[in-house]
Amino acid sequence: MADQLDDIAQELYGLPPAQFISARTAAAEANRTEPGFGARLRALRRPAPAAWVVNLLARERCGELDEVLDLGIALRAAQTSLDREAITRLGKERRAAVTGLAHTGGELAEAAGHPVTAAVLDAVAGTLDAGLADAEAAEAIRTGRLVRALETIGFEPVDLAEAVALPGRGSRAAEKRAVVERPKPHLVDDGDAELARARTRADAVAKRADDDAAEIARQLGDLDLRLREARKTLSAAEREAAAIERQRDVVADTHEKARLTLDTALARRRELG
Repeated sequence: MADQLDDIAQELYGLPPAQFISARTAAAEANRTEPGFGARLRALRRPAPAAWVVNLLARERCGELDEVLDLGIALRAAQTSLDREAITRLGKERRAAVTGLAHTGGELAEAAGHPVTAAVLDAVAGTLDAGLADAEAAEAIRTGRLVRALETIGFEPVDLAEAVALPGRGSRAAEKRAVVERPKPHLVDDGDAELARARTRADAVAKRADDDAAEIARQLGDLDLRLREARKTLSAAEREAAAIERQRDVVADTHEKARLTLDTALARRRELG
């Protein structure tokens, strides 16, 4: 019976979200004679748009998905060993791979007749990033039964509670979510809502960043303001604007390096307990 439930769930989570409810109802009706089986089917939640796109990748581009997620193994090892050169190289590969695979997911969705928004694709990329950061999140992605998008914040474990349909016992995905979301007063795009929550949480983490990184970030913001003001001036100020833009690039590079140093130091501290 468990295998039959898994098989039906695999079929359901391969469907576009708009078809999920009717297909789930039909499956529950077809199996209503089995005690409790129909109820378990009806308990399966419709995937958010971003989760559906990732599920598409798990089904139709599993090889490419594995290649991207396997980058996470190497990246985590480099962070543990504080290998700056490897971290920088793998970080660039990660960004390119995640962006490319998210774009592929968008193409698959469009080919299936259900194109998605840029915000949904951002949530897809965030989910892939979560799989790179957390081995258990990677396995959740590989199931092809994601219910919601995933996100990674700092070095905290990825929140997998109730993120996967029919999760394995003892996994973090089998846990209940600690925070109950308030009902939405009106219908919104799930991907937009997920992205908004991700940005809010990321802002909170950024405020707790290292003092040096925060100071550099403030400098970057000041230079952005000066750059906008310089671009509004007459042609005589164009040379100054160009100089400020070059200075901004230097500060931005320094900021990225400072954050990378902070991240790797935190990884080592967590390893040492």
